[in-house]
Formats: sequence, structure tokens, C-alpha cells
Amino acid sequence: MHLSFILLFTVFIASAQTNPQYIEAAGQTTYQRDVKHYEATIRISNTTTYGNDAELALENRKTIFLQKLDQLGLDRNQVHISDTAKNEGSKNRQYTDYVVETTDENEIEKIQSLGKIDSWSYKLHEKVIYKPLTNKSDIISKALEDANKNAEVIANVLGQKIGKILVVSDYNYEERPDSAFYTKEDRTYRIVIRFAIN
Repeated sequence: MHLSFILLFTVFIASAQTNPQYIEAAGQTTYQRDVKHYEATIRISNTTTYGNDAELALENRKTIFLQKLDQLGLDRNQVHISDTAKNEGSKNRQYTDYVVETTDENEIEKIQSLGKIDSWSYKLHEKVIYKPLTNKSDIISKALEDANKNAEVIANVLGQKIGKILVVSDYNYEERPDSAFYTKEDRTYRIVIRFAIN
């Protein structure tokens, strides 16, 4: 549906020109990212959200957090303290941010539960870290082929033939880590190509 709209819009632009010199067409292909690891940042604070938890020093709460880690069967090597600059806190409100990592989908819920020990333990954020694409040229080639095919359809409607490529616009923003734990989601690589008209 989305691609059909782009094609129709492109036809409108090309046909609206007095002397059309080019045709623009979108091309896309789907692909999957390989997961490097999942991670969540858990904050342990010396203050409580509602003030109904027992008063404990930050070090005591960190100990409880690590005990919970053991109870869940998570390896302490999967945990490291976040950037120290982010763990200073203030005089009255102190905290430590732990980053917990796993490559196992089955451990995601365990990691998330670490942010629910009490109101002084909560999850700041989570994300997926992906491996770099190793087949990016293949992905772009498929998107280019799709754009070429769509441009030929547009040119045929206008009674024209496409020529050489003038401009390539890459609209892919999929390489950044996500903000949620997605593992099987298909991604879409999108480009827009401007073709000369023969």
C-alpha cells in the first residue's frame, strides 16, 4: 500500500513536468539483522519510589540485587556497572546503574524482572545490539533492482524509457539498536532512484 502510494505520487511528479527529464522511483527489500546481544540497564537507588520499603543503604541494596541475580540463574559475568559518570547521584540520592547482557532470548524475562525487586530497583531502558551487516551490498542491489522495475512501470505509463541513474537517495535507518527486544522482525531497506529519460 505504502509503495503503491509512492509510485502514484512519482508518476504525478513526472507527468506534471512540462518537459520531464527524469523519473524517480522507490525500491525496497526486506532483510533480517543478526543479534549480538540483548541488554537492559537496571538502577539500584538508596531512595524508594513510595517510601514504603525498608530503609537500607545503597550497598545493602546492591547486595540484594546480586543475590537476586544468582537466584535467577544469571551469571555475574553478564553484569557490569554503567559509566561511573552516570552513577554519582547526589548527596541524598545515590544510585548505581547495572547493565545486564545476554545472548539468550530465554533470559530476557529474567533480566527484566531484576528491575522489579522493590521500588528502589527499576529498569531504565533496554535494547538490542545487532551485529554489523555483512551482506549490505546484496541488500542494496535488491532494492536497486526493485526501484529499476518500478521506474520502468512508470516510464511505460508515460510512454518513455528510463536511462542512466542520476541520483540515489538512501532512506535506510534500520542499523541503529532498537528500544525493545525484537529478534525475528523483518526490516525494510528503502532507496529512491532518479533515472534519466531516454
